[in-house]
Amino acid sequence: MKYLDGRAGAVVQAPIGVCFSLLEVVERYPSWCGEFIREVSSVERGGDGRPVRAHVVVYVAQSPFGRRFEFDATVRTEPPSAVYLSRLPSSPDDKDRFSLSWWLREGERTHIGLEFSAAVSFLPSVLPLPGVGDMIAGTLLDAAARELGGASTPGAGAPSS
Repeated sequence: MKYLDGRAGAVVQAPIGVCFSLLEVVERYPSWCGEFIREVSSVERGGDGRPVRAHVVVYVAQSPFGRRFEFDATVRTEPPSAVYLSRLPSSPDDKDRFSLSWWLREGERTHIGLEFSAAVSFLPSVLPLPGVGDMIAGTLLDAAARELGGASTPGAGAPSS
């Protein structure tokens, strides 16, 4: 089992409500971060109309063992400050995981943080992949910042909850 974790943060000019609106509509992720998230379709919606379960297709160009990964994920939102996507196991013995945790903090500008975490059984634990988790988090965060108007200050860190 190989564990990958990463964090990225930025400050953008867009108001927190605009940022949350972008991040909560998971079906539209491919339109602004298609380099990594290729497809998202809602499988189940909650009473408020927001997706609570989605089918996700991720593409990892840097992966030596495959490039396209498909899974179902839970989607949880905490308006207007957080959006969480977490891979659902495909069977009882499935130990692989994948999660994205977006955090928003309102201020003079909006602070956006992203925590990425994955555990994958198809990669050997001894395979060195330094910085890959941070690279994935940074790629996704940069895409969100560009979609929100492009003005961002990198390195702001993920806001604490």
